[in-house]
Amino acid sequence: MVCQQNYKARWYTADNNELQQNSIKAIVQGKHNFIWMTTENGIVRYDGNNFLVFNSSNTSLEHNRFTDIFGSIEKDSLTSYNESKKELVFIRNAKVQILKRNAPRSSLDRNGRRFFFHDGLPSNYTINQHEPYYIKLSTGNIFFVDNEMVELCDSKMKTISKISFKNDNVFNFFALNNSLFYLTENGNYHSFSQKGTSSGKLNISASINNRKLFWNITTGQIFLCVKNKIYQLKNQNGELKAQLIVEYKDFETSNIIAIYFDQKNKNLYLGSSTNGLCIISFPAFKSITKNTGRAEVYYAAQAFTDSTIVTSEGLVINDKKVIDSIPFPKSVFLEERLNIALDDEKNIWISRGLNVLCYLKKSGYKKHLTYRFNQNPKTIFKDNSNTIWVSMGIDEFHKPKLYAIKNGKITLKAVFKKNINYIVQLKNVLYLGGDQGLFEYDLKTQKIHFKKNTEKLSIRSILIDSQQKLWFTTYEKGFYLYSNNVLHSFPVDEEYSLNTSHCIIEDKNGFFWISTNKGLFQVSRKVLLNYSKNKNTVIYYHQYNRSDGFLINEFNGGCQPCGNLLKNNNIAFPSMNGIVFFNPDKVSPLLPSKDLFIDRVVLDQKTLLPKDTIVLKNNFQRVSFVVSYPYYGNPKNLTIEARMDKIGSDRWERLRADKSISFTTLPPGTYKLTFRSLSGFDANYAYKTVILVVPAKFYQTIWFAILCCFLTAGFVISLWHIRLYYQRMKRMQLEKVIAKKTKKLASTVKKLEKAENNLKQEIKQHEMLVKSMSHDIKSPLKFLSSSIKHLFENSTIQEDPKLKQQLGTLQTSTSQLYEYVENLIKYSSIFIEGKKLEDECYSLYELIEESIQIFEKIAEAENNVIINNVPKALFVKTNKKALSIIIHNLIDNAIKNTKNGRIALLCTTQNNILTLKIIDNGKGMSKELIDYYHNFYKNPISKNYHLGLHMIIELLILIEGNINIISDIDKGTTIEIMVEYN
Repeated sequence: MVCQQNYKARWYTADNNELQQNSIKAIVQGKHNFIWMTTENGIVRYDGNNFLVFNSSNTSLEHNRFTDIFGSIEKDSLTSYNESKKELVFIRNAKVQILKRNAPRSSLDRNGRRFFFHDGLPSNYTINQHEPYYIKLSTGNIFFVDNEMVELCDSKMKTISKISFKNDNVFNFFALNNSLFYLTENGNYHSFSQKGTSSGKLNISASINNRKLFWNITTGQIFLCVKNKIYQLKNQNGELKAQLIVEYKDFETSNIIAIYFDQKNKNLYLGSSTNGLCIISFPAFKSITKNTGRAEVYYAAQAFTDSTIVTSEGLVINDKKVIDSIPFPKSVFLEERLNIALDDEKNIWISRGLNVLCYLKKSGYKKHLTYRFNQNPKTIFKDNSNTIWVSMGIDEFHKPKLYAIKNGKITLKAVFKKNINYIVQLKNVLYLGGDQGLFEYDLKTQKIHFKKNTEKLSIRSILIDSQQKLWFTTYEKGFYLYSNNVLHSFPVDEEYSLNTSHCIIEDKNGFFWISTNKGLFQVSRKVLLNYSKNKNTVIYYHQYNRSDGFLINEFNGGCQPCGNLLKNNNIAFPSMNGIVFFNPDKVSPLLPSKDLFIDRVVLDQKTLLPKDTIVLKNNFQRVSFVVSYPYYGNPKNLTIEARMDKIGSDRWERLRADKSISFTTLPPGTYKLTFRSLSGFDANYAYKTVILVVPAKFYQTIWFAILCCFLTAGFVISLWHIRLYYQRMKRMQLEKVIAKKTKKLASTVKKLEKAENNLKQEIKQHEMLVKSMSHDIKSPLKFLSSSIKHLFENSTIQEDPKLKQQLGTLQTSTSQLYEYVENLIKYSSIFIEGKKLEDECYSLYELIEESIQIFEKIAEAENNVIINNVPKALFVKTNKKALSIIIHNLIDNAIKNTKNGRIALLCTTQNNILTLKIIDNGKGMSKELIDYYHNFYKNPISKNYHLGLHMIIELLILIEGNINIISDIDKGTTIEIMVEYN
C-alpha cells in the first residue's frame, strides 16, 4: 500500500493539554480497538477522539512512570509495570485494574549464562548490543540469541535447534510470525524457524547508516525507517518484504521511539520521546485545484475521458492534477458556469451570455458554433439521440422555455411558469426538474405531464439509478424517491446537513454518495428502499468531512452535471475549493464498532467500578454513566442513545458529546438501562445493558406495605367497633330523650285536644250567640221597627207634627239598630264560614242600592247626595255578606265625614279583579291615618281609629282583597276596594 502521496499528520502534545506528558514509550491496540500508550505520567487510552489518563490522580497508583506494554491482544490481557516494578496495570475489557504485584524476572539462566528479556526495538532497557537475550514466541517456543549462535527451545527449555551464527549487533534480530530474522547492514536478511534457516535480500535499499528498526513486540509489527520513509516489514511465506506506508518529512527530527500501524482504520501512530503523539491518516479523497495558493470554486463538470473531467471553464482534470485547458471564453455570470454537455461527436456545449456555444472536437476545440437566444441558458443536456436540450431561465420579460437543437436547428418545445434546473432521460421520456416540481416530457408524443405531489419541491438534480428508479435532490427539503407515482421522503442527519443535498451519484457497490453544504454522505441504496417500504427501519448516513481529504466541507450544486461517475470508477464532485476525486472501491469507511463500554459510573461525585449490575444508594442524588466507544472516524457518524425503563418514557435519548447520561433520584426498584449505537450501513444496533438496583428502605419494602395494610385494617376495624359502641350509646341517649319528648308531646297533645275542644265549644257558643242574636234580638227589633212605622203612619200622629217628628226619629234609630245587628250577625257568620264564593251571581248595583236606602234619610239629614254609578248589568260572585258589610261601612263612613256634599260609588273590572271606588268631598283624612290603615292591612294591630275601616280591612284580608286610600284634608276621600269577582 503506497500512501505517501496523500496523508495528514496531527500531533497531540502536553503543550495543547491533550496529553499529560510528551514521552510516548509504547503503543498497543487492544482487543476492543482502544489504543493504549505508556508515558512517564501514567497509562493513556485513546478512543479515536479523546485521551483518558490513568495515573495516581485518579487511581491507586503510587508511581506514574511506565515503559512497555506486554501480554496477549487476542486474549484481551495486557499488562504494564511502572518503574517501581511493584504495581501492575492490568488491562482487560477496556478497563484498567491496579494490582500490587512484583514484576517477574526479566532474564533467564541457560547453560550458566543469563539471557535478558527482549522488550522490542528500540529497547527501553540499556542492553548492550553484544549481550545475550531471549525472545519468546506466541507458540511458547523461545529463541536464545547472542553474537555467536541462535538456539530454539520449546517451552520446557528443551533444545529444538541450535545454529552457529556470528553477528555483531543483537539489535538486528526481531521475530515476525514465529520466525526470527536478522537484518544485515547491506539489506540482506537471515531467517530462523522451526522449519530451518533461509536467507534473502530485502526489496529496498536499507544501509546501516540511515536506517532504524522498530519492533512493536506486543502487536508483532516490524517497521524499518529509511530517512523519512516508513516501511512495514512482513513475512510473506518465509520471505521478508518491505512495504512503504508513508514518507513523513518530519520523521527524523521527531525523536520517534514507538510505532503502531492500525491497518483497519488506516492510522499510523508515532510515539515521540519528546514531542508527544503523531497520528498520520491516509484520506481516500483528494481535492484537485489549479493553484494551491487560493480557493477555487467549481460548478458544472462533464466526464471527458475514462479518467478526466472537463469543467465549464475549460479545465481538464484527473484525480491528480489539472492536465489541460481548453480556451473557452471567460465566464462573467454564475449561470455561465452551471452547465456543460458532451455530444456523441465529443463536441463540448457550454453557455456564455445569451448564447449556447458548441466547441468542435475536430478543430481541437479551437472553433465553435454559436446558437443565439434572447434569454440566459440555464441547463444543457444531450439525450440518447444526440439531441441537445436547452432550458432558458426566467427573467422579467420572458417565461422559462425548453428548446431542442438537432442538426443545427433550434426548436421551441415548451413554455413553463418556473425554471427547469435539471434534465435526465429514461427510455423515451425526459424528466425535467424545476422550481415547482417534476415534469415528464414524452419524446414520441411531445407532451408534458406534471408529476403529482411534487409541486412544492424545488428540484436541484435528478438521478436514475441502476434499477431505473427516480431520485432527486431539492432545495432545503432533502432528497426523495419517486416510484410508481408515489413520493417518498427520507429522514436526514441530526444536523440537517442533508436538507441541502446537491447531487446523488450511485457507485457499483450499491451505495449512494450525496454531496451537501456540510460534507459528503454515503448511504446504502438498499436501506433507503427498505425505508420507503417500512418507515420503522433506521438509516445510517456516513459523513465525510475535511479530515477525509477535502479542502472544504461545502460542495456545490444547482448545476448540470452536478457530479460524475467516470469509467475508471472514480467519482468527481465540484466544491467551493477544488474538484473532489475518490474511488469508492478504495474508500474504507471507518464504521462504528459493535462494542459499547460503560467507562465510568459517577454516583454523587464518587466513581464506582462499572459492572453489569450496579447497586445504588437508596438516597442518591445523581448518577452519571460515561460510555466509552472506540471510533477513529468523524465523530458525527456516532449515534449513541440510551433508554431507561420504568421512568415513564420509552423514548431513546441521544447522548451528549461527552458520551454521558445522568439520572436524578429514582424510586426503589430494578431498572434496565440500555445503550445502543448504530454500527454500520446495514442499520443494525450494538447494545449494552446495565441493571440498576435501587434498594428500598424498610418502610419502602413490600413486607412493610403488607404490615401497614394489616395495621390499617386493624385500625379500621377498631375504629368501626368504637364507632359502633358510640352509636349504641348515642341511640340509648336518644331513646331516653325521645321517651321524655314523647311524654311531653303526649301532654301537649292532650292540652291541644283540650284546647281544641274548648275552641270548638267556643265556636259552638259563638254560633249559639249568633243564633240567639238572630232570634232574640233581631226579631224584636224588626217587630219594634214595624210597630213604630205603623204608628208613624197613623192619622192621629200625622196630625201632631211634634209627635210625628219624634216617631220619625225613633223609626230611623230603630232601623239603624236593626241594620247594625244584621251586619254584626253577617260579620260573625263570615268568620265562621271563611272565604266563600257565592254559588250564584248577584247584581252589585242592587247590593249597593240596598245600602243606600238604609242611609237615605241620614244622608238627607246631612244634606248629602249618594250616587250609584255601578253598571246595572255587572254581576259578581264575591262573598255577598262580606261585600255587603264593606259597602255598608264605606257609605256609613262617607256620610259621617261629609256634610252638604256628594258621595259617589263606581267600579271597574280588569283581569277578574273588581275595583270598587267610593268618592266623597268631605273633610278627608290625615297622612298619618292613611299610613296607619295601609300598614294595618299588612300588620293588623288595632288602634282606636274608626272601627268601620278596621272591620273593612279585616274582611278584605279574609276574602283576599286589597284596599287603597287617597285623601286630602278638606277636599275629600277616595277609597278603592279590590276583590276577585268571579
